[in-house]
Parts: sequence; C-alpha cells; structure tokens
Amino acid sequence: MYAVLHGGLVLTVDGCAPTDAASRAAGAPDAAGRRATAIAFAHDRILAVGSDAEVLAIAGRDSTVIDLRGRVVVPGFIDAHAHPLGEGIDAGKVLLGAEPDLRAALRRLSDAASRLAPDAWLLARYDQTRWREGSHPTRDDLDRAIPDRPVLLAHVSGHAVAANSLALALAGVGPATEDVAGRWSVERDAHGEPTGVVVGTEAWALFERAVPAPEPAELAAAVARASARLAADGVVATSDADLGSDGTGLDAAIAAYAAAAASGGLSQAISLMPGLARLGAADAAPPTPDEIAAAIPPALREQLPVRACKLKADGAMTTRTARLRDDYADAPGWRGLAVEDADALRARVAGAHAAGWQVCTHAIGDAAVDAVLDALAGIEATSGAGSVTARRHRIEHAMLLDDGAIARAAEIGATLSMQPEFVAWAGDTYRARLGAARATRMNRYRSILAAGIPVAFGSDRPVVLGAPLAGMAAAVRHAGPSGTVLDPAERLSGAEALHAWTVGAARACGMDADLGCIAVGMRADLAILSADPTDDRTWSGGTVPEVLATLVAGDVVHGELG
Repeated sequence: MYAVLHGGLVLTVDGCAPTDAASRAAGAPDAAGRRATAIAFAHDRILAVGSDAEVLAIAGRDSTVIDLRGRVVVPGFIDAHAHPLGEGIDAGKVLLGAEPDLRAALRRLSDAASRLAPDAWLLARYDQTRWREGSHPTRDDLDRAIPDRPVLLAHVSGHAVAANSLALALAGVGPATEDVAGRWSVERDAHGEPTGVVVGTEAWALFERAVPAPEPAELAAAVARASARLAADGVVATSDADLGSDGTGLDAAIAAYAAAAASGGLSQAISLMPGLARLGAADAAPPTPDEIAAAIPPALREQLPVRACKLKADGAMTTRTARLRDDYADAPGWRGLAVEDADALRARVAGAHAAGWQVCTHAIGDAAVDAVLDALAGIEATSGAGSVTARRHRIEHAMLLDDGAIARAAEIGATLSMQPEFVAWAGDTYRARLGAARATRMNRYRSILAAGIPVAFGSDRPVVLGAPLAGMAAAVRHAGPSGTVLDPAERLSGAEALHAWTVGAARACGMDADLGCIAVGMRADLAILSADPTDDRTWSGGTVPEVLATLVAGDVVHGELG
C-alpha cells in the first residue's frame, strides 16, 4: 500500500552542500536542497518525490492520500550527540535553576524531599548559572534544607555534583578522599573538609556505589520514556554518547536498550557509544566494536549499532572544567582540567582507532581541542593520510576555536559534532568565563563550514531540552539568554542549520546510507512541521515551529498525518 503526501512543501536536503553558497553553486537553492510538494512511500522506503501531479499519478485505489494543506516535510532529525537513557532517568527528577536564587531553589528541594519515603535518597539536577549567587550549593546549604536524608545533585553539564553530609558519609567522601586528575576534584574548606561540591568529568563516580541502582525494568522504561520525548521533537535517530556514564554501567545500559527495543518501546535507531576510558587503562588494548555488540541480540543490532566510542579531553565551560590555553576571565590563575595528559590521550585515541572504532572525543576548551587534534594527527601519521576522514573521527563540542584550530581540523579531516542550543542556554555564562572578545570564538559555525569541515548538530540532551528546532533557532540567532549575540558573523541560515541536523548528523553517525535526506530509496523517516524552517520569517519573532508528526520507517510514532 502506498502512502502519498501532497499539497505541502518538501525540503529534501538532497543534492546540496552544507552551506548555502556552495549549494547554489552546485545548482541547489540552498543547503536545504531540492524543493518538492509531494512524497510517496510504501512500507519503510521512499518511492517518489516531486510535484503533486507527478506523485499523485502513482497512487492506486488502496493508497492512503493525505493533503498536507501547506505543511512542511523534512527528513527526520538526527541528534548526533545525546544521552537518551540519562534523559529517561532524569525525567522524574527535580531540575533546579529557574529560581531567582539558591534560597528559593532549596525551598523547592525541601518540598520534593517531603514526598519521598523516609530512607530514600533525594536525587535532583541543578544549574547554578541563573541564580543571583551563581555558585554551587554546598554541603552546609543542603544540610540546612534537608538534614535527615542523603541528597545528591548532579550539575546539568554532567561535570559536577553537590552533596549533603549524609550523602558524603554514605559514599565515604571525606578529608582523606584523594582527587584523581581529570576525573574528580573534591572542593575543601579551610580545614580540609569537603564542601560537598565535587567537579570533574567523573564526579558522579564517587557516589555511584552508595546510590541505589535502578532495577532493569526501570531502565527499560526510562529508554521508552526518552524515545517518546525524542519522537515528539521529530528525532528519528540519535547516539547515546558515553553509554553507561549516568551511573548505570555499560552492561545494564545495553540491556536496557535491548529490552526496550525488543518490546517495541524504542522507536529510533540509537548508536551506542561506550566510554572506553572506563573499560581499561590508556596503554591497554580496548575491546573492539564487535566485542561490545556481542551483548546485543543479532536481530536488534541494526537498530542498536555499535561503531563509535567516546573519549574525553576536558570538562565543561559552565563548571570551569573545560581546559583553556589562557586563564578564565572570571577565575584568574585557573585554566580548567585536562582529563588525561597528552600522551595518555594520544594512546587512547590511537588504541581505539586500531581496534576499529570511530573515535568521538569530547573537547570544549581550546587547549583540549589542540590535544585532540594532536592525537588525530598522530593517526594520520601512522595510518596514512585520509584515515581520520575515512573513519569519520569526531571532536565532540569543539566549542572554543581560533583560526589555526579550524585550519588544522580541516587539514586532518575531523568531523565536528556541535550543540548550538548550548549558546542559547549558557551564552551569557560563556562571556563571563571568557570575556567578550574571546567568547566570539565560541561555536564558530560559519567559519567551520567555510573551511569545508563536516558539521553534525546534536543536543547533549538532557543537558538542555534538546529539541532540534530549538537547536536550529539557536544556530540562526547565536545569542545567549539575555539576547547578546556572541558573533553575528557566525550565524547560520535556517537551511544550513537544517542540513547539520539531517545530512550532517546522519553522516557523523554512520547512518547516511538510509537517513538524512528525502530521496527515492531512502528510509521514510520524516518530520512534519508547522512552518518552513528555511524562511527567515519563521525565526524572526522568537518562535519555533511545531513538530506535528514524526514517522520512522513509514510508521507514525508521534502526532498524526491527517
């Protein structure tokens, strides 16, 4: 049976380049590619794309024919970097950050604690950047609000936690707890006692063994919950970057995805991206993708591919753990944290490459990006020119770049996986951390595309809410929450942002044989929108189009077509 959609605008993102100028030079209108008004598909594949007359001509008596009434069809969005399992787990947690100050946040936290069982941990999330104080909650703050149960707050970036005295005691975190360079750093008061704040990429790991682990059924339900949220945002595929990093562990996380997929609770394809640093020392040979994939039933491996791994070079700008070449503007003398020294990072990247992985390395600060580029250059030197490009090795985030770093990334052939909504969320904080001049080097989309570097957009959700249309708006505006633009010259058009959320992300995730554009033979993974994201008027009023329906393999997984 054919399904025919007509009477709309179909943005194919086919036959185009990532930038408008290059697309027009190649004969396409812009980076959104060829326009059409109708599309037909059967089962999971697209059969025709063209004018209403062309596509309606193939409809038979048993075809489902739907008038789009001017609505817009785009390829389903692909989120190159997210944490779906973590999002599903966090969906039931209190998120602190919208309050005016810490005192108001603690009142919310106390109210949440009053609804828990007497011996339950209170687990919540926080973002201190909007509070008047701008500081992390300490053990003393949390003790005054909730003295009678363990409290553990995870920073939304994933690079800090805040704990009360009971949580510290149950986890065994005290004056004798040693810092581990790049993994965690325990803040201490003048007497050497922990303040309750721990920063670093593995801060949560200090508390993992003390926090009750979710049951397998809870984790499978969390995957299903995240899948529904992704579908509502038009997302048809994504990656779980650093699988198992949310305290579940790799085995439990894989089992949760497999259980959700087997039961029909997972609509999307999810590229499972394990964090290799947890699986062995830098000088040890890591497991291969096939060895990790062996834990997934064969029938599910197409939906749950294992081809990419995650490594980390630094932390986050919001927690001042991103590694910078120069001091933080608001913390003189401090340049952030390197997760590992340069030799260890090179060894990890080289070992992962040799084991057959697509290597995706987190690097936000300019010093961290330099270290990753050095490691990738080592692959080019030992494996031959073009090795990085062929494997599609990625730098995750790649936020603070100067012209030299952009030129090196282009020469080496790295793919940059970026999250534009970060600027809408924390652009003002970036300006405070870096100073106004250096902040113009954050998320340099247009300069990166002009250099011919492949760009994939993603969200890092649940760090931010993560809807791709909100990410498109952020790339078009390039402004922080106050409205201050980091650099107007780095803004993208709506078409260029759409390309990065579709074709660009599909390529970065190794899914471009089936997904990313609307063309005959591609999978019928589509999003139906209320407005044209390539029309400047769509973004001018500060609004974001609505996702009216999402289709995966021709099936409606959100909304309705009629």
